[in-house]
Amino acid sequence: MGRTRWSQAPMDESDITARLNDRDGDLAPEVYARLRALAQRQIAGHRASATLNATALVNEAWLKLSEYPQEWQSRSHFLAAMARVMRHVLIDRARELLAERRGGDQQRISFEHAEREPSSELDLADLLALDEALSTLRDMDPRLERVLELRLFGGLSTEETAAHLGVSEPTVKRDLRAARAFLGTRLKFE
Repeated sequence: MGRTRWSQAPMDESDITARLNDRDGDLAPEVYARLRALAQRQIAGHRASATLNATALVNEAWLKLSEYPQEWQSRSHFLAAMARVMRHVLIDRARELLAERRGGDQQRISFEHAEREPSSELDLADLLALDEALSTLRDMDPRLERVLELRLFGGLSTEETAAHLGVSEPTVKRDLRAARAFLGTRLKFE
């Protein structure tokens, strides 16, 4: 990331979007803080966190995302993309660690707990099982998968998810219920 420093004055959405599209500038402090918080939630409780901290996750995701430059429509568009890339970084790390271990103990997880605390205390194998279930869900109904991804991995609120997807909040809530029901049939939750 470049050397441009931003003023400490709060920026509006269009200013943040313009800065995100400026490939030579640093991330806005507001956006970087949000990304670090998102990364901390995603790695909390993961065994991968012993070798990958929040800063490293943000940086690795930023580098991967930078390989495919695009124009960001909004801060939520950028955050959603970063959430997806962070998810893939964690999945790749989990696969690497599981390959080293050649398997491992599976632990039951509570979906309600995972929803309140995104990705907390998920075992590596559980993370891979969740990723596989989300991939299957994406094949069946891409919007349901995006709702879950934005809520669980992106940490976006119902309001932010609705705005990002261009649907109403009740639609997001219905989609979330449907996605949870699907996951309930695919995964063993407590």
